[in-house]
Amino acid sequence: MTTSGQSPTDYRARLAERLKELMRRSGKDRADIMRTLGCSVSKVGTILRGDTSVPPLELAALLDLFGVEGEERADLVHLGEEARRRRPKTPWGAAIPDRLRKFFNTEETARKIELYRPDLLHGLVQTEAYARAVIETNSALHPTEVEHLVQARMARQARLTGPNPPDYTLVIRQSVLRAPVGSPETRFEQLQHLKTLSRLPHITIRIIPDSVGLTSALYFPFMILTPSGDRAKTVYVETLTDGLLVDEESRISHYEAVFRELVAVSVTDLLDSVEA
Repeated sequence: MTTSGQSPTDYRARLAERLKELMRRSGKDRADIMRTLGCSVSKVGTILRGDTSVPPLELAALLDLFGVEGEERADLVHLGEEARRRRPKTPWGAAIPDRLRKFFNTEETARKIELYRPDLLHGLVQTEAYARAVIETNSALHPTEVEHLVQARMARQARLTGPNPPDYTLVIRQSVLRAPVGSPETRFEQLQHLKTLSRLPHITIRIIPDSVGLTSALYFPFMILTPSGDRAKTVYVETLTDGLLVDEESRISHYEAVFRELVAVSVTDLLDSVEA
């Protein structure tokens, strides 16, 4: 993270929004960008989605194309510099599979996170001991890899309690609170942590009572990620080995309708009554 509390991913997203605004304002289109940069349409897409940083010379060429000068140009050059800033190396960075990095970047820049976990607590609300107990179930991992993944999960959580946190809504089934994860001490600590988080104004934890039967979500966990600006929402569907990012509008609408159903049948007043 930078000293402002924002990551290079945040700056890439902000720069992408500004470039799209400039493209509309100047009457230019993607074909103009392709000719200016001498690149493919797919690269233009990655720039305008904020998936990649823009080298200084290419950013300068785009600002010339859009006719940007003076203070506005200086501000965009600064955004580009921050977007290219390298993250400090960490012991756990190499433990994150490449296939999950796009999901982590999407999660990191979301202004709203809505998710359903019918089996376990979501990684962003897990204590270190709970996370370790979950990750250790993968017998293919070396103990060192387990520790690196635990620390990566703890680093992801920092955004929930840091500056400019996202609105976060977690829906779980009541049975999740009784799941035999780790030791009794681990479960007690986890429950207390969950209660503390639930008192934060931007965090909502909803519980589907045992008395509620099956819903249309069944037992498939999913997450709806709403980015800042006018970028499209994304749904992340977790699988046994990794996950799938869904960006088709019709499919996202279906997940949103299912999430509304889950909110309707869940409550927020069960957590304080639960004993570890």
